[in-house]
Amino acid sequence: MTPGILGVNVRSYPTECKTWDGCYTSVAVVLVAGTNDDYAAYAGCGTPEWVARHGDKVTFDEACIHFPGGQLDRERYRD
Repeated sequence: MTPGILGVNVRSYPTECKTWDGCYTSVAVVLVAGTNDDYAAYAGCGTPEWVARHGDKVTFDEACIHFPGGQLDRERYRD
């Protein structure tokens, strides 16, 4: 995994497609380390490295959906 990337969660969602049944798009949520022992998560379509640099930042609550089990700390999350 690329330095700075702490975790990756990729989910596929069905899309409307006129040419083929069963079209899906994949969305990656990437957890990225900050410089002050903090972190943030970003979402987008592409490689984890691309999403980490260019993705849309997600809220703490949404990040917890993609990285469940209490592994994220609200105090360390950059909103």
